[in-house]
Amino acid sequence: MSKKPKLTEVPGLGPKMEEKLAEAGVKTVAKLSKSKPDKLAAKVEGLNEAGASRMIAAAQELVGPPPTEKPKKKPVKKKTVEEEKPKPKRKPKAKPKKRKKKPEPKVKLVRDTLIDQRLLQIAKKKRKKQPKFRHEQAHRWTRVSDSWRKVRGIDSATREKRKGRIAMVSSGYRKPKSVRGMHPSRFTEVFVERPSDVEGLDPDIHAVRIGSTVGMRKRQEIIRRADALMVRVLNPGAPEAVVEEDLFTDLEGLEVD
Repeated sequence: MSKKPKLTEVPGLGPKMEEKLAEAGVKTVAKLSKSKPDKLAAKVEGLNEAGASRMIAAAQELVGPPPTEKPKKKPVKKKTVEEEKPKPKRKPKAKPKKRKKKPEPKVKLVRDTLIDQRLLQIAKKKRKKQPKFRHEQAHRWTRVSDSWRKVRGIDSATREKRKGRIAMVSSGYRKPKSVRGMHPSRFTEVFVERPSDVEGLDPDIHAVRIGSTVGMRKRQEIIRRADALMVRVLNPGAPEAVVEEDLFTDLEGLEVD
């Protein structure tokens, strides 16, 4: 076993200081290493706090780090005869199989079967790439409308399709002929101006568009005829006007308080 270090072995600590420490109750290096600088300086005469901290640090180097305590082992319980027997393995519970939902049958309309879907996709792609055609001078003059007009003039840069000019209408932007001008609802529009024009139309393919110059009375006749034939009207407009005589007859039965 190694000898315990004495106080005189601490660097910077002489015999006079050893006597003063002994009077203060510090007689071993181990006790000196555990003491606090402020308390030690208060007990010993002629020793300031900085000198006490240096002496304590030197004493701690001599003593070395404190021995680490080994963790206590837990007492091992002896297994009984019943516990030593191997337990029977339980079979894992089979997970219930998820039933796959049957996809709902898609109902195809008659007009979808008559239209080539490939041509609709081609028209959709071409419509995305098509620019907005405007009048050549619409961006410059307020009196010029945005509606497209054919570009004229032998020196027109737009007609010559120079770089930086607006897009010009050309046949390259055309859609397939069978789906050209088709309504977004995939009905074929039929322009109508009289009730007789509705006759002979197929309600699964055609849709009616009433002309803008048709009066209210004839418009109502066209709508009634289209409803009878189950033909769709794209611009029915205002509902049927209430006749003034019918309005007064409805008010006759009401009593005024």
